[in-house]
Amino acid sequence: MKLPASLKLAALALASTLAAQSAFAAIIISEVDAAGSATSTYANDWFELTNTGSAAVDITGWKIDDNSNAFGSAVALRGVTSIAAGQSVVFIESNASGSNDASIDAAFMQAWFGSKAPANLVIGNYGGSGVGLSQTSDAVNIFTSTGTLVTRVDFGASALGNTFDNAAGLNNVTLTTFSAAGVHGAFTSANGVEVGSPGTISAVPEPTSLALLMASMGVLTLASMGRQDD
Repeated sequence: MKLPASLKLAALALASTLAAQSAFAAIIISEVDAAGSATSTYANDWFELTNTGSAAVDITGWKIDDNSNAFGSAVALRGVTSIAAGQSVVFIESNASGSNDASIDAAFMQAWFGSKAPANLVIGNYGGSGVGLSQTSDAVNIFTSTGTLVTRVDFGASALGNTFDNAAGLNNVTLTTFSAAGVHGAFTSANGVEVGSPGTISAVPEPTSLALLMASMGVLTLASMGRQDD
């Protein structure tokens, strides 16, 4: 017995939606440095997104907001449109226009890596009115271009010189763990001021059970349609 065309289209749409949600679930906020703006070198805050999945994720048009937790006040992530499987990307605060991106990024690389920045380091930027990470307490919310919340974390008081470590990929929690040299790839920056692991983490968690379940549902849906056509 064949499925009606309308049901096939609905099933395909569902499978596509589930696949997209599964991909989104693979993106984690793996590190946050709300005290970066207090450094005397690059003087800007930053956070890191890591793709824990097995396929690249298109982040075109994605946005960040702080603890106002609202897509309406979010600003665009720029300079990076895709995060490869297993890749970590650093997003550094700049101005709204992006005119300061190059100089800030260069200062960041010099501060953290000196003259030996890794070839695979990927940096993006963001900036705009009302979006800034407070050293007292704040949040990072990541949205798709259409306003779907991908992932978020809160955090309390920052420790000057240590980033927040979220290599575990926790979502919708308050971060309390600070980076420690030798843990999850963290190291002391080239200028000796900070400890963190910008651009990489040594232990990428597996995609969440929810992501795996949704992916499986999409596969089963397509498989079922194929059997019905036989």
